[in-house]
Amino acid sequence: MKRRNVFKILISILFLILIGWGIIVYQIIDIKSKADFYGSVYEREALSFTLTDQNGSKVSLSDFKDKVVLLFFGYTHCPDVCPMTLSIMNNVVEELGDQADQVQVLFITIDPQRDTVAKLKSYIPYYNESFIGLTGTPEEIDKVADDYNIFYSKEEVESVSGYLMGHNSSVLLITPDGEIFLRYTQNRMDPVSIAGDIKRIL
Repeated sequence: MKRRNVFKILISILFLILIGWGIIVYQIIDIKSKADFYGSVYEREALSFTLTDQNGSKVSLSDFKDKVVLLFFGYTHCPDVCPMTLSIMNNVVEELGDQADQVQVLFITIDPQRDTVAKLKSYIPYYNESFIGLTGTPEEIDKVADDYNIFYSKEEVESVSGYLMGHNSSVLLITPDGEIFLRYTQNRMDPVSIAGDIKRIL
């Protein structure tokens, strides 16, 4: 009986060791797999929000829970980064081909004072008619920006526009299960590579 008990204990210990090694190997493979993405792995919950789109309708993040969402904060008077980023997002969608309908680009203004529903309605379709522009009250925009760690500030300048907005210009990729999985900074904006990441997720 004693030998049998010792044998059972040894088998149990061996089993636990194998499980431990299996977990370690899985984590190593998982880390390597994540490192293969073009975007920087972010991994945090995408908090819900509801804002107003360019048609005056209320839109919530949960409306796109079956899609990959590319989320970008900017403003229509932006002279360079915002137009360039939206153009790249259009290229990403074109690169996806038949899978394009599984992706939604959301543009949230950080300048609700000027970016009215009417302004977004004339601005957003220029880049892609499937894109959605979102605005709201300053308080609503502040809340969403805080939830997504987006920083912005008004910068008074001598220009026709009156002022510019300094802001974080990264694009966030939100998975269909509601996780901010990847982040694309301005030096990681290759549309083919971004589309490749999306295809892997889909």
